[in-house]
Amino acid sequence: MRCAGIALVGLWLSLIACTVWAHDHAPPTAGNPQPRQIGVLDGLPSSRVHAIAEDRQGYLWIATRDGLARYDGVGFRVWRTEDGLHDNSVWSVHVDARDRVWIGTSRGGVSMLDVDRTRFTHYTRSSHPEMGVDDVWAVTSTPDGAIWFGTAESGLYRIDDDGYMQRFRADPADPRSLPGDAVGYLVVQEDGTLWVGCKTGVAAWTGQDFAPVALPTPPGALVEGLTVGSAGELWIGVQGRGVIRHPDGRTELIPLSDPVLGEPVLHMLAEDRQGARWYDSRSGLAREIGGRLEDVPLYSVASRGAVRPAWASAFEDREGGLWFASNDTGLWYLPANWRNFTVLQRRISDPATLGNAIVNAIAPAADGGLWLVGSGGALDHLDPRTGRIDHRLTRVCGTQVSSGVVEMTSGVIWVACMRHHLVRYDPATGERRAWNETGGVHAAPSNGIAGLVEAADGVLWIADSGGLQARAADGDVIVSIRPGAGHGLPGSVRPTRLVRGPDGGVWLATTGGLFRWNGDDARFQPVPGGPQTHVSAIGQQGADTVWLTGMGQLDEYRWDGTALVPARRFDADDGLPQVFPGDVRIDADGAVWLTTVRGLLRLDPETSRIRVYGVRDGLLSQEFNDRPMGVSRDGHFAAGTGDGLLLFHPLQVRQHDAKPPLLIGTLEVRRGDDVIQLPPQGPVRLQHGDRDLRVVARLLSFTDAHAHRYRLRLDGYETDWVNVNAGAVRRFPRLAPGRYTLEVEARTESGDWIALAPLAIHQAPPWWRTVWAWIAALVLLALGLWRAAYAYRGRLRRRHAWQLAEEKRELAEHASQAKTRFLATLGHEVRTPMTGVLGMSELLLDTELDPRQRDYTLAIRRAGDHLMRLVNDALDLARIEAGKLQLDPQTFDLHGMVQDIVSLCAPMARQKALDFDVTLAPDTMQWVQGDPTRVRQILLNLIGNALKFTDSGRVALHVERRGADVVFTVSDTGPGLSAEQVGRLFRRFEQADGARTNARYGGSGLGLAISQELSAAMGGRIDVDSTLGQGTRFDVRLPLVAVDAPPVASEPASHARLTAAVGLDILLVEDDQTVADVISGLLQAQGHTVVHALHGLAALTEVAARTFDIALLDLDLPGVDGLALAGMLRALGFHRPLVAVTARADADAEPAARTAGFEGFLRKPLTGEMLADVIAQTWRPARSDDGIEDPS
Repeated sequence: MRCAGIALVGLWLSLIACTVWAHDHAPPTAGNPQPRQIGVLDGLPSSRVHAIAEDRQGYLWIATRDGLARYDGVGFRVWRTEDGLHDNSVWSVHVDARDRVWIGTSRGGVSMLDVDRTRFTHYTRSSHPEMGVDDVWAVTSTPDGAIWFGTAESGLYRIDDDGYMQRFRADPADPRSLPGDAVGYLVVQEDGTLWVGCKTGVAAWTGQDFAPVALPTPPGALVEGLTVGSAGELWIGVQGRGVIRHPDGRTELIPLSDPVLGEPVLHMLAEDRQGARWYDSRSGLAREIGGRLEDVPLYSVASRGAVRPAWASAFEDREGGLWFASNDTGLWYLPANWRNFTVLQRRISDPATLGNAIVNAIAPAADGGLWLVGSGGALDHLDPRTGRIDHRLTRVCGTQVSSGVVEMTSGVIWVACMRHHLVRYDPATGERRAWNETGGVHAAPSNGIAGLVEAADGVLWIADSGGLQARAADGDVIVSIRPGAGHGLPGSVRPTRLVRGPDGGVWLATTGGLFRWNGDDARFQPVPGGPQTHVSAIGQQGADTVWLTGMGQLDEYRWDGTALVPARRFDADDGLPQVFPGDVRIDADGAVWLTTVRGLLRLDPETSRIRVYGVRDGLLSQEFNDRPMGVSRDGHFAAGTGDGLLLFHPLQVRQHDAKPPLLIGTLEVRRGDDVIQLPPQGPVRLQHGDRDLRVVARLLSFTDAHAHRYRLRLDGYETDWVNVNAGAVRRFPRLAPGRYTLEVEARTESGDWIALAPLAIHQAPPWWRTVWAWIAALVLLALGLWRAAYAYRGRLRRRHAWQLAEEKRELAEHASQAKTRFLATLGHEVRTPMTGVLGMSELLLDTELDPRQRDYTLAIRRAGDHLMRLVNDALDLARIEAGKLQLDPQTFDLHGMVQDIVSLCAPMARQKALDFDVTLAPDTMQWVQGDPTRVRQILLNLIGNALKFTDSGRVALHVERRGADVVFTVSDTGPGLSAEQVGRLFRRFEQADGARTNARYGGSGLGLAISQELSAAMGGRIDVDSTLGQGTRFDVRLPLVAVDAPPVASEPASHARLTAAVGLDILLVEDDQTVADVISGLLQAQGHTVVHALHGLAALTEVAARTFDIALLDLDLPGVDGLALAGMLRALGFHRPLVAVTARADADAEPAARTAGFEGFLRKPLTGEMLADVIAQTWRPARSDDGIEDPS
């Protein structure tokens, strides 16, 4: 199993000079060390402590089963696996000469914490294969800087400054090898010798090999400890026995026994710098005094009783405090000043202890000892040098508690009891006499006795709460004094203390001032110059100095023989607690000692420094009673407390000249969600957004760390000091940008103030308030101004360009509007005369003409058709440019439309002896949704061009379905096109060879341009593939959606048949006579009767006079136009169909006519076929019960 731990070396002997003992010639005082337990409740991570070390700053490092702990006297900081360790079970800890912390762990190898305490470096089996195991028991360093560590089963290792690792193992064949591979202890003597404690042996490293130590124990005995002494001896714990190896090489068993059980001691744990040795014994802890061991009782608050720890190691810090590490009860601390005070207690089981659990009164004995009386009713004699107690009398007051004692010059001892009882005891003869309340005039005082004092004339003065008595040597009362009953004492005062004053007379301190006895006048008189307030205690220094205590104050007076002269006052501003001191005494060095309920105070009048001693200074209780202290002839002080008697010699209470280091233990800030550790040495730079700056200051002194007080000031943030307690924690929530200086001061337990070097802190501003940000802002401002100027100039240029563009756009719009108006006007003006031309030629062709006349007439008709196509193409382009081209999507028969186109184009192909092939793919849908007129227009343009430009060969039309589109492919074997011609093909008024093409084939050059525009308007496109001399192919891709076939009409007879069967009475309203004649002629040729009206009023007259079956109205009539006339006719009750006839070319004409009530719409020029179709579509015969009425 793992051995107890490592006994560390170098007990900071060089720091002895840091502590000064007041007087080497001070008489010795019996001491009883009382180590204090520090456990899990105090923040220790585990009650199993293995090793202890101290770093350069003064922090204590502790190896525990659950992490590495650092102790500053107030709290612990713990490193575990979550903080960078590889294992929480830490066996050993060592601080090397470079202030690095090395630890050995159970499963994580060796780890090194750097000087900044921020990063671990690990040495494990995985990183260093030469390591056999990761279980490291011991670690130390030698003066050459090498690090040594011992493992559980793979030997000893050395790491030099270069990081090279060397391994040493046991070799049974080599007696100068390592004694064993389980190395549990490593210690280094002052001369640099490394001692290695293995499981079964001890050896010294010689630099080349290992020199074994011959142990006076059975072979194979387990080594359980290793410690070096101040004289160069080596102390070894070997399986239940302690062994000493002397510097000359001799070994022997430790010749000491357990002071309680009588068994041999187990091991010497430590030798302090006073030369005292501390031993591990079976009964716990023992201390060697004069060649014998004394038991050191250990009381555990956690377990509420005496304990016997299993010691692992011990360590003496730089102040001389002793630390004991145990494997089961945590850490034990014995302050360096434990010798200052001795506390004597009563233990019922031990007759050598006090006879009184509470000591109420103490008086010096003529033999140098002290007389003690108290709660047990015993009269004890104490030798302060040895601590020996003799019980001279028991139950001296019977069943009462003793409250006062004094030894007279004659050697007689007087003992006062709490009520109505007074005893005189002669130690020489053993005679004892008692007085009680029944003694008449010589009866004992009726109240609790507060003090006894012998006057210069041998008279015994007794003070109680109700007054005073003066008794002769035989006990008879000389005088009894009650306040307010004469003898000078006011009735409002109460005696508090009775002493012999500097003049040798009796002085009385009361709640109302200070009095002295005037024997001549037999009365008490106020002391001249003395206070007239509550005086709780009187102390004398020599023959001319008097100290008086009151509430929270201490006054020094000079006695000039007749009066007191005030000299100095000490109060709360000097550190005095606000209580009534119980007593005041002055030691041989002039220091003033006061007992209070808040501790024992020492005042150095020369420095005005006040030191308060409490439980952390070795006192079991710091609550002193209000009785006088006892002072022996050799200067020992004794005072009663609630937990026993405090005994000390003021000249033995050591005072520190060296000041402990003050440092900033923690400096951290919250940055986002993380806590950032800052360098406490400074300077500190905080980023913008940092918050909650936390400062923890530490005065690294363990003697009484909880008595330390701190004050901090952040210059630039505050002007006054902020006092904090021993925790020394301050938080600054958020600092404004700027520079600050942190000032820290600490007050030691002795009252000295220590200042830390100021720490500069710079709080960075937000990025936009930094110097570079301002520079950047100025640069950006300059750039911004330049950019603004540039942008302004650019804006002016753009504005001018925009204004120019607007002017151009307006001019273009005006030009477009003018062009549109021109084309509309042209179309209107051309259509009207063309109606006459085409209409008359149609009428003429219906007459008897000879062949020559018919040719002339056909030529006129072809020329008119050509002119109308030019006009229509120009109007279509104008609508497209103006965005006013309106499509008329409807369901149509795609197959039927293709057959119609074939029937129209086939004659021209036959005329030119060309093959005209038309194919429809099997999957081509029959009924589709689209604008059939525009689809027909595109196909007729393309097929017409193919027939026109192809002289021989073939022209083909192929229709197929591709996805959601219908593709029409028109191909020919004509002359083909070059790439340059293809690029110009869809330009307006462009033809392949320009003028030659126009001269040979005619045409305007608008057909393909209009076809491309119409395809794009329908969401399609036209692709061209042509090779010069090999023909051309056009692919027209249109998104025609397949739909279901429309229902078949159930009309019993078509309008055409009805129209052919009967003649209609038709009203024609037209202001152009020629057009009227043409329309009348065409209608009359179809068998209708036509009545012509030149204007709207004439039309109204005709309708009023007769009945018409249908009316044809020109929209552009003089006076009342056609739209208004339609409204008038409907208002007069004309409900027969109305057909609009107009030369307007705009797209809004037909919707306006439909809105006005027209059922039909015709654009000029008109043909007989157009008239017949519109009449067939709009005319509704009047019906009767017997059928269709005869219109005549």
